Amino acid sequence: MTITIVPNLSAAQRAAANQLVAAVEAHDHTYREPYLSNQFNFSLTMPSFFLAYRADQLIGLLSLYTDGGAGTMADVFVLVHPECRRQGVATALWQAAKPVLLANGYTEWEFITEQVFLADYPEFLARTGLQADPEAEYQMAAATAQFPMPKQSPGRIRPLRAADVAALVPLYTAAFADQTPAAARNYLMRAIPDDQTLTYVYVLNQQLVGSCAVDISGVSDYFFSLFISADYQNQGLGTDMVRQIMAVRSAAAPKAFTLGVETNNPAALHVYANAGFKKQTEVVYLICPKKNNH
Repeated sequence: MTITIVPNLSAAQRAAANQLVAAVEAHDHTYREPYLSNQFNFSLTMPSFFLAYRADQLIGLLSLYTDGGAGTMADVFVLVHPECRRQGVATALWQAAKPVLLANGYTEWEFITEQVFLADYPEFLARTGLQADPEAEYQMAAATAQFPMPKQSPGRIRPLRAADVAALVPLYTAAFADQTPAAARNYLMRAIPDDQTLTYVYVLNQQLVGSCAVDISGVSDYFFSLFISADYQNQGLGTDMVRQIMAVRSAAAPKAFTLGVETNNPAALHVYANAGFKKQTEVVYLICPKKNNH
């Protein structure tokens, strides 16, 4: 077995990763996909993808997502081909990734999994020493279909432009309290040229009032960083924005749509349900006690 370490995936590596994702999901009945782009990682040069090969076959993948600098939490996603489990693949990937995290100042991490996986492998937590974070999220999905553009929309979507960033930063930081203006500006500027992520703004009466990004690198189109400005909430604008994006994307490249929402956020659940999404799986974050962070 050999492990290849890269900051971002080539087109061939991304295609192989998607094949691995499909094999794992079919076997485990899971749905949560890893991010296959590093565009929104805090560092664009830090190795973020660790690929385990046997001969020319990709048998394991570990991805790192770090949206903050040193000292913040890192998200770790590990996949191993069903035919290659219990052979040390995941351990080897983690042994390659952990020194990278430590060298870049990350001393806390969480592993992403699903409740269905934990139910199928009840000994997993005890065997690894990991603990489930009580704050879980639902992944919601809308199946592949041709979605029509809403007939009566109060606003319209369009792609994010560089000229939008200054006006969007205060709205973004108000929606995501953990983001500083500098971090928000950096995030939005990176989003503009990214060919694996499409970012849309929602315009109402010639004013920017919301935004949504779509990761198109995986098997499904994944919505994230979706918000409507607080002054314009509870008017159906979030649902309208999502429906318009679904219409545009389904016409261009039909895929299923997925997104994540906290289990304790009924308002967001309502918005997405109105747009045609249904609960698909429960995503669980596994945290590693510092005394046992190996």
